[in-house]
Amino acid sequence: MFSANRIKYIHFIGFVIVLIGCLNLVGWQFDITILKSFSSEMTSMNPLTAITFIAAGIWLYFFKENSLNTRTVAFGIFVLLVGVIHSLSDQFSIKFINLDHLLFQEKLDASDINSHLATTTAFLFMLSGIVMISSHTQKKWILNFRQMLSTIIFTIAYSSILGYIYGRDSAYRLEGVPTIALSTAIVFLLLSVSLFLCNIMHGMPKLFASILEGSALLRRVSFFILVFPPFLGYLRIIGERKGMYSSEIGIELHTMIFTLVIFILVYFYANLLNKKQKASLVLEAQLVESEKKFRKLVASLREGIASIDYKGKVIYCNPSYCKILGYTESELVGSNVIEMIIPIDRRAYFLDKLTNRSNAIQEDYQTEVIRKDGEKITIDIKSNALFNDQGASDAYVVSITDITDEIRKIEDIKAFSSIAAHDLNSPINKILTVVDLVDPNSLNEENKEFLEMVKTTIVGMKTLTQDLLSFSRLGTKALEKTTVNIHEIVQEVCKQQIPANFKGKLSIQDLPVAKANEGAIKQLFNNLISNAFKYSSRKELPEIEIGAYTKDGQTFYFVKDNGVGLNAEQLKTLFTPFKRYHSKFEGNGLGLAIVKRIIDKHGGNIFAESDTDKGLTFHFTLSPD
Repeated sequence: MFSANRIKYIHFIGFVIVLIGCLNLVGWQFDITILKSFSSEMTSMNPLTAITFIAAGIWLYFFKENSLNTRTVAFGIFVLLVGVIHSLSDQFSIKFINLDHLLFQEKLDASDINSHLATTTAFLFMLSGIVMISSHTQKKWILNFRQMLSTIIFTIAYSSILGYIYGRDSAYRLEGVPTIALSTAIVFLLLSVSLFLCNIMHGMPKLFASILEGSALLRRVSFFILVFPPFLGYLRIIGERKGMYSSEIGIELHTMIFTLVIFILVYFYANLLNKKQKASLVLEAQLVESEKKFRKLVASLREGIASIDYKGKVIYCNPSYCKILGYTESELVGSNVIEMIIPIDRRAYFLDKLTNRSNAIQEDYQTEVIRKDGEKITIDIKSNALFNDQGASDAYVVSITDITDEIRKIEDIKAFSSIAAHDLNSPINKILTVVDLVDPNSLNEENKEFLEMVKTTIVGMKTLTQDLLSFSRLGTKALEKTTVNIHEIVQEVCKQQIPANFKGKLSIQDLPVAKANEGAIKQLFNNLISNAFKYSSRKELPEIEIGAYTKDGQTFYFVKDNGVGLNAEQLKTLFTPFKRYHSKFEGNGLGLAIVKRIIDKHGGNIFAESDTDKGLTFHFTLSPD
């Protein structure tokens, strides 16, 4: 709290010093004793001293830690010059350069008590000016010198105040030298503390202004040490002067009370340390237990987890990470994992990725790596930056999953479906050609039925092979996108798909254009609209509606029918390849899987709403949310 508000404290003290200086000048102007000094018997603050304090207060008020401006430099130089000029004047008895004589001779001579600017005051102003004009340095030796000067100013001002408290002239004046005023000593005390805290880059100011508990204790103890002993000494002197006890007894009482108070402080501090240490031990035990649970949890994960620095060296890894890559933990920790698992020709690419990770860019990708045994595997990688308490990132966490088997299975399925569909397409076309060459009129009724059954079966197989080819190609083929007129495509598909004897209601709303692949969109609507006609065909009055709407800034298209519908459980597997729900209707179960694949290739989403015997509605987008 102190560290955060340090500059505010400095500005506030600057304001107080300016106020004290101004009140002193008012006192000199209108001869108000209480404003010049605390009483008529005490030395008053010199008016030039008050003006110099005002300059020093303004310097504090406008002080900024990392900003040096001509205004603060000018006020610092002014304070330094006042100190230097009066020190020279007193040292060499050069009266004509004595500024307070030149400016305030009459008022000073009229004062009952000598209030000329004291040599000690001039010396302290000289030290203060040096500290001010060197406030923004970053050189360590100058910072140490500033701390020393601030401490000297504080010590002299403090000893002067003690002289007034104890009534000992030798403590606050030199023989033949004007006495430093009590108000002057108090202001120098405030000024020295502020100058001491103006720069906390290192050393005692850094320790004093820290937010740590030790620094907070130092601030509290410093205040106690500066205030309590003088107060206790003052009470002792008062008692001795009033004859309440002798000097020897006063010394004993002073020692006993001071020792008792110090013991009480040490007791409370020791008790506080014990409580904190107990709390720390409990917390440490909890952290150890929490870390054990965390390590057990991470160790039990099937995913490989590792923490890696931005040089590629492994800091920590769990057993799954070791198992996936084929190395032991001792082989991985401290080693550069990129050099161990990435082929030489691709290492530069992965080293470049370290820069992305150091910029806290999350990653999610798949790549091939080489295990210790030389086997090439495919892993899914996700990475994220780790941040320390200061908000900086010095490492990242990565999770890996071995997806080699899944990739191979998918590739095998794609290859099989593509080859099967391609190889079957040619004999199916030949069979269909032979069937078309048979003259139905040359056959009897029974053979005609067999021929029609063969033809229907072959047409269904041809449709299946075409759908298989489409489905497999959609898995790998990149789609080129252009601005597509969705409304025209839907009208064209409806003309092709609408049954000749359709007596229902077909409604097509105005459909917005979309950035999409025209061929894929034609197939998408062809599948959805043909399904709508097919599954509503047994209704007395089929109703099909095709439209669009906007929700949360996203365009949704929909195809709705009043056909047989599906239940909630069936909707969960609606887009699964080869999944069929109604045996009374023809189909191979690939139509909606192709629709889903097309939507995925466009980065969109699709979902269905339905109720048994109340139809089915497909809602979909053609771009990410």
